[in-house]
Amino acid sequence: MRVASWNPEKADGELRKNAMERLEKIGHRVAADARARVPVGKDVPEGKGKWSKREAGALKKSIRVVRLKGDPKMNVRVYAGNRDVFYARFVEHGTVKMRAKPFLRPALMAAKKDLV
Repeated sequence: MRVASWNPEKADGELRKNAMERLEKIGHRVAADARARVPVGKDVPEGKGKWSKREAGALKKSIRVVRLKGDPKMNVRVYAGNRDVFYARFVEHGTVKMRAKPFLRPALMAAKKDLV
């Protein structure tokens, strides 16, 4: 049987658009959960301590969702940290002198049931 009005390109485009919108929505949920879980330290003024001038809550503010435009894989990513807040990976995975305080992975695992 043949359907005359069937346009697979149109249907494929709509499916991709809906899937990407849903994935971005879940990404925002993961980011919000990660912001709720991230540990917040204290302000450190410039010149005090090894890493001077740290702002309390800077890691929480740096968590963001990025939808890559023009990417053939159509990725939606959740990032934590930036050039100034370089220590996100140290908080997530820990170091020799500091135990891990994961916030991104547990947020992803909590939202994983919605990814199916």
